[in-house]
Amino acid sequence: MSRDIKTKGIIIKKINFRETSIILDVLTPEYGVISVMAKGIRTQKSKNTGLLEILNELELVLYKNPNSEWYIYKSSNIINAHLFNIDLPTGILMQAAVEVIRQIIIPIEDSQEIYKLLETYLEYIKTVKKNGIAIFWRFLLKLFRIIGIEFNITNCIECSQRKHFVAYFPQKHGFICEDCYRPVYDEKLFKINSNAAELISKLNNIGKYLNEISIPKSTIKQLNRIFITHLSEHFHKNFHLKSVELL
Repeated sequence: MSRDIKTKGIIIKKINFRETSIILDVLTPEYGVISVMAKGIRTQKSKNTGLLEILNELELVLYKNPNSEWYIYKSSNIINAHLFNIDLPTGILMQAAVEVIRQIIIPIEDSQEIYKLLETYLEYIKTVKKNGIAIFWRFLLKLFRIIGIEFNITNCIECSQRKHFVAYFPQKHGFICEDCYRPVYDEKLFKINSNAAELISKLNNIGKYLNEISIPKSTIKQLNRIFITHLSEHFHKNFHLKSVELL
């Protein structure tokens, strides 16, 4: 009985293995992130070399050994080469999303929803001409909801009221308003400027505001730090997003 499986997948990691092979991490809707061995793919005669690139979305035929966690690559057809003909800032924002997914554990029951989220994000970010980093932050908010680590960006974590935020409280996974802020909290808080506070309140519907807002570098730095800290607090490890540091 054949153990071949057919699935679609987005390549999120690629490393060379020995002289002619490569190992891929592939996000799939059915199986989550799987490790795929593509044997002999780097030989000059291989017709598949150009297909197996980072962020390519493929229809895959794989062999699954029942005694191993590895999948063996057999063939593929291209669905979308997401990085093809993309400008550098857009490519960086695409890579940033993949960089996050590589560092988290994806339960099988969430894999289909996360796959769809990434697929939609990769398509949408290509159309964004300004303030693409805000779309990346919205992607993170949606990802947090799926994996159960959502934080509240509309209400103060102390008074539960919808007020102007002045700081992020990592240990409580949320924001604190100007009325509830106390100097005694300073060592535990990440203070944010008014631009960051206004932007946070708009993130869920940020597509409506992309052409109206301005995002200074100081705000980008503050929000990147908040999102990375939120991930680190929940997964109890240090997260790094090298891609967004290039923006």
